[in-house]
Amino acid sequence: MTDDRHSTAVHDEPAYRASEVAHVLALPSATVQAWSFGHDYLHSDGTRKRFARVIEPADARKRLLSFANMCELHLLGVIRRHHRVQLPQVRKAVTYMQRKLGEARPLLSRQLRTNGIDLFVESAGQLLNVSKEGQQALRDDFERALSRVDFNRQGDAIRLFPFTKPTAYSHEQQPRIVVVDPQRSFGRPVVIGAYVRTEVIKDRFLAGDSMAEMADDYRVSVAEIEEAIRFEDPQRAA
Repeated sequence: MTDDRHSTAVHDEPAYRASEVAHVLALPSATVQAWSFGHDYLHSDGTRKRFARVIEPADARKRLLSFANMCELHLLGVIRRHHRVQLPQVRKAVTYMQRKLGEARPLLSRQLRTNGIDLFVESAGQLLNVSKEGQQALRDDFERALSRVDFNRQGDAIRLFPFTKPTAYSHEQQPRIVVVDPQRSFGRPVVIGAYVRTEVIKDRFLAGDSMAEMADDYRVSVAEIEEAIRFEDPQRAA
């Protein structure tokens, strides 16, 4: 799905706090903070160490992330959570691709979406020493994660459809109902059928409005309202 009306600049603007990105991606806030900005820690031997960031944040000084950063973290989250690939191995694979592809953000590069996936899997596979079946599973999951991101003809990420169901669900069962679009609602998650913020739907639900009432108000299905509530509060909508 493509749309040339989107400006590249808006997707690189520092617009999100780490806690907001963590909520969208269902990742621990501390994890997003560490992957994005790094942190100092005390090693068991008593020396101070530095955990280096994994991605290049839009504004490290103000500790703000861009939509492009959010998409990078979405992919990193899948790699780490679904396949338990160790972070040092992810770093090495990304660095390897940066050198091979010559791009600062290989996880979002056009080349990655063609032969680059095989390059990443090959690198990660060598580091992990996994079986061919394991490499294929990693490739398939990575492709499905990429399918949650829409790109325009220039190859820029323009929309992200975050996972809304528990990770036990297969990727095929993950609907494309909640979307993050930096040119809609200030880049906050919305229901794509009505472009109403998911947090508004959650607040109305908590205030006593029924799903049927909201579906009628926004002219969407009850299933779409339910998915928005599940995204905002998985336990309540379960």
